[in-house]
Amino acid sequence: MLKDILANKKLFIFDMDGTITDTEPLHFLSYQRTLSELFPGFVLTEEEFLSCYVGHPETEIYMLLQKAHGIVFAADIFFQKRMEHLFCLVRETHLATAPFYRQLCRLFPDKEKIMLTSQRMQVLDQFQKEVDFGGYLSRYISVAEEPGGKAARLQDPVTYFGYMPQDIAVFEDYALTLSCARENGIYAVGVCHRFNRLPQDCCDAQIKIDREVES
Repeated sequence: MLKDILANKKLFIFDMDGTITDTEPLHFLSYQRTLSELFPGFVLTEEEFLSCYVGHPETEIYMLLQKAHGIVFAADIFFQKRMEHLFCLVRETHLATAPFYRQLCRLFPDKEKIMLTSQRMQVLDQFQKEVDFGGYLSRYISVAEEPGGKAARLQDPVTYFGYMPQDIAVFEDYALTLSCARENGIYAVGVCHRFNRLPQDCCDAQIKIDREVES
């Protein structure tokens, strides 16, 4: 049983987008609205967003968009516009944390809990102001500016987190990050939502973002 396995872990590492919070639909809409504003008539489809951009850091998404569509924009202007649209949506939807996250925090109050995200600190700081994470997280870590991203940290968890791999569980919605965790001896829990497609072999267990963990 997943709960029994998690009971033996000491550290929970949570991704933010599509894991602690169901933000991927909001990210899609914010990109869609920003592109439509900057390039009237441009249509970003949900399928393209899912296939090409979900899971990538924002700086990579900029490059991918420009390469795919032959468009040019100033990254700082795009970023500011997207932030405005994103947090308007966060407020409109009263964005909350995922049921499984709240459940695990109640069940395992003594486990250390960390957020590990590819979002920039500016975005992460704003999310902390807008969303109630419950006061359970001891550290908020952004790897947006780190060349190795999440992989570098998951490959050396003792140095970066102070725990042995077998004492850690990672909760993530991106297959490559889950595979990296699993390859390095970390228990990998895939979080499923409508904007991702997780193969079974990329993780040790899968849960749904809109439900609690089953017994």
